[in-house]
Amino acid sequence: MTLTSGMREITPKSKPELLAPVQDFTNLTCAVNNGCDAVYFGLDVLNMRQAARNFTVDDLPEIAARCAPRGIKKYLTLNVTLFDHDRPTAERLLDAAAGRVDAVICCDPGVIHLCRARGIPFHISTQASVSNSLSAEFYRSLGAERIVLARECALEDIRGIRETVDIELETFVHGAMCVSYSGRCFLSQFTSGKSGNRGACLQNCRRRYRVIDETDPENEFELGSDFIMSAKDLCALPFLDKLIEAGIHSFKIEGRNRNPQYVAETTACYREAIDSYFSGTFDDDRKTTLVKRLKKVYNRQFSSGFYMGRPIETFSRVDGSVAELQKRFVGVVRNYFAKIGVAEILVQDSVFSAGDLLAIEGPTTGLVQFTAESPRQDERPVKEVARGLVTLKVPARVRTNDRVFRLDRRVTFNNGR
Repeated sequence: MTLTSGMREITPKSKPELLAPVQDFTNLTCAVNNGCDAVYFGLDVLNMRQAARNFTVDDLPEIAARCAPRGIKKYLTLNVTLFDHDRPTAERLLDAAAGRVDAVICCDPGVIHLCRARGIPFHISTQASVSNSLSAEFYRSLGAERIVLARECALEDIRGIRETVDIELETFVHGAMCVSYSGRCFLSQFTSGKSGNRGACLQNCRRRYRVIDETDPENEFELGSDFIMSAKDLCALPFLDKLIEAGIHSFKIEGRNRNPQYVAETTACYREAIDSYFSGTFDDDRKTTLVKRLKKVYNRQFSSGFYMGRPIETFSRVDGSVAELQKRFVGVVRNYFAKIGVAEILVQDSVFSAGDLLAIEGPTTGLVQFTAESPRQDERPVKEVARGLVTLKVPARVRTNDRVFRLDRRVTFNNGR
């Protein structure tokens, strides 16, 4: 399959890389088990998701050990705006990462300078807002191996850059978007001293606001039904074939703050989409099925982003997650009996019934999702589980202290919430 556009013919010769977000070892296991080609993560300082759990320098050898058997690449995010007092910390992180990561994702020229001095490959973050071939050529001349393009790029912009500059291109295909230019926003900094460009955004744009007429204070309006500053999530799966044909090298899933269910499901869906395209089975039915699966995990409704031009009416108007499945904490695994495939669970919070959908997650387990069948308490079968110890069959090995959740279908009302 080929696509002719502009100067030359684009022929996808290999599958694009599927890049998954991880914030801890549980999410790393979920990403690896569901087919990612690469992962990106931050350490406990100097990354754009400071609210995530994040790894530490001491975790780098274990991350490498878990990724090596499947040849999964590892990208470290050091993508904040730096100040002079950050330099010693940045140097310490890069010294520890050298030889243990495949590339550093960065936007600050200071970080680029430090990477070059250490011979560490680097990718240019979307925070650099690269949206044209001249900028791409500039960063290539500095030694960048890849550019994560600005979120504002339309598909035709990407094709143009791809045709003009010999450098790998990465684009987001799924997850949260920001109303500011490639996420460069100062609203949180102004209101609370928490800079979004330092990974500490308080997401003022996701809140409800009141507008008061100063000439007549009784004229008060609430901005809540439209949430004009709160962008919907990107979902490129319905047109992923067009992105593949544009010759993009890496498809990135946003979500380093997201839970294991989100990482597992989004990775699995985009893995299936990419593979089915290359097997000739990526049809409308498969797209519909995969999008339905994506709606079950955290999302703020879906938008096509800027790929097809200015989104206008389809970009915002949503408050919070509208995931079809919601998590309820149940308890923790106390024991696992491997010979019979049974887990002993201490139910501490939400109870569950036979037939409920459960999920068990942990750093080594990743995510195990299943329907509760024949739970037993006090050595007898029960339909309704009470708090305390319960045993039940699980479809895969789990570990002591893994966390257990009940997954409930979201209740919707006439207004769609």
